[in-house]
Amino acid sequence: MRPTRPEPARQTLRRRLLLSLLLPLAALLLLGMPFDYRLAVSPAEEAYDYALTESAFELAARVVVRDGALIVDLPRDIESLMRADRTDQEFLAVYDPHGRLLAGDADLTPDLVLPESGLLISDAVLRGFKIRKATYKKATSLGDVTVVFAETVRKRDRARSRILATMVLPNVLLVLATLVLVYFGVRRGLAPLNRLGHEIANRPAHDTSPIPKRDTPGEAEPLINAMNVLIAELRAAAAAQQVFLANAAHQLKTPLAGLQTQLELAAQELPEEYSSRVVRLRDATQRLGHLTHQLLALARSGSEANIGNEHRKIDLAELLRASASSWFDAALAKDIDLGFEAEPALIEGSEWLLRELLANLINNAIQYTPRGGTVTARSGIGEDGRPFMEVEDNGPGIPESAHARIFDRFYRLADGSPTGTGLGLAIVKEVADRHDATISLRSSSRDGGTCIRVSFVPT
Repeated sequence: MRPTRPEPARQTLRRRLLLSLLLPLAALLLLGMPFDYRLAVSPAEEAYDYALTESAFELAARVVVRDGALIVDLPRDIESLMRADRTDQEFLAVYDPHGRLLAGDADLTPDLVLPESGLLISDAVLRGFKIRKATYKKATSLGDVTVVFAETVRKRDRARSRILATMVLPNVLLVLATLVLVYFGVRRGLAPLNRLGHEIANRPAHDTSPIPKRDTPGEAEPLINAMNVLIAELRAAAAAQQVFLANAAHQLKTPLAGLQTQLELAAQELPEEYSSRVVRLRDATQRLGHLTHQLLALARSGSEANIGNEHRKIDLAELLRASASSWFDAALAKDIDLGFEAEPALIEGSEWLLRELLANLINNAIQYTPRGGTVTARSGIGEDGRPFMEVEDNGPGIPESAHARIFDRFYRLADGSPTGTGLGLAIVKEVADRHDATISLRSSSRDGGTCIRVSFVPT
């Protein structure tokens, strides 16, 4: 058999929205940065080139023709001033029409091909440094003189770095700030959906009322409408199931009761050698009727029955008083002292389910309490402030080893009553779960007995 692959985690709507915004913003940043960088760097480059050109023109202005010879009027202090840059090294050279060096640095060579304007600015490498140089050709009476002025590119690099930093950092911060604002905006926009999900997740299983729309976004309204239609169909199906179970319980109880009555009459009229068999048939019919009633009650009390609309305010004390008379005959038949200590305790619940819970607790106590024993049903408010209903007996008790399974369906103690079905306490557990109640089981204050308490949520 192939192992089932785990279902991959689904992407959240928040993540999808953030990614759909992040990717375009990142693309715009990456595509726009080079363009913006060039726009910002160009004016700075032009300013540096303009200064470089002015230096070349100034150097060319110092080349004069005197006494039929080319002379470079460049005193030492002027040359030092032209080379005086705090950041970059500066180089200069002057060549005559024959390409001979008249002044300056011999390793600074001019560009050989110049445009018609006679000025060319280019990049080169000198003494291991990147340089930017301006080559200018000046016409004289003795021929064209070539002037070269160059400088390293440190201040240009620094300017580029500053421009890049001033561009990247604000843009990145702007994108991050936009993402933060978008994140909180998306989170706030999706908050109604989160509240809706939380409300649905915490909704009791028996609550079949329509899901309220409230401030839910319009995009989620079709989903809520579809869920409300589904809930309405489930509610209708549950109602049909309850009608069927109620009819089945009535239709089954009536013939079984009639059969039991006929068997009792037959047992009285038949000879003694035959009446014992009829008595066994009567007892079996009685157990069958009890089992049928409990099976139907278990089906109606389960969460799948879905009958949340029956919940209303109920006083547990009134419930005990109303149920008291139903059990006196069964208690008298075993000479059991059945008592009721009813203190007011209001809860929200289904009356017939709570009556079924109480009936099974009392029936269970009467069955397992020996003749002449005592059974007491109580209601009230416990020390923890929770309404409760409990039944206490002085029967043989429940072994501690069986506490974990006593509420399982069809579980019976090894020394239990032969008439038990193993469904009574299972029904109690189902009804308690439907009311978000808790069940506690303890030894009775009486010798060997058991006390089962059901504590409800305060209203």
